[in-house]
Amino acid sequence: MSFQEKSAIATLGGLLLVNGAYFAIVGRWMAASPVNEIAYQPLMIIAVVALVILAVVSHIFIAVVNPKEADALDERDRLISLRGERVGGYVLVGVFAGLVFAMIEVDHFYVAQTLLLSLVLAQASDEASKIVLYRRGS
Repeated sequence: MSFQEKSAIATLGGLLLVNGAYFAIVGRWMAASPVNEIAYQPLMIIAVVALVILAVVSHIFIAVVNPKEADALDERDRLISLRGERVGGYVLVGVFAGLVFAMIEVDHFYVAQTLLLSLVLAQASDEASKIVLYRRGS
């Protein structure tokens, strides 16, 4: 398994773990109180910082375990990365929903959640596509 494949697995795992917890907590808050009373910003900041820290630590660990792989990047890796990013780019179109919400002046809570969910789904699609492509031997 190449460094890039391990990286995609680590990134996808971190995305699902951190953002799954974030959206579960926010969902519970939505069920308990009106959205205009929810202070989601501190939790969103914590989630983003936690995701960055988790990504950095996991990539350092992967590189330390096998340092020779960390610098290796061949044509296949580049093509898989491009194909994965293309899939993520298609999913990123969901950001337009957040922009539309902002234009029609939907509550800021929904705008922020829509934008974050869109970004998370785009990145998760990108990483999942890369994993599938590596597994298929593309």
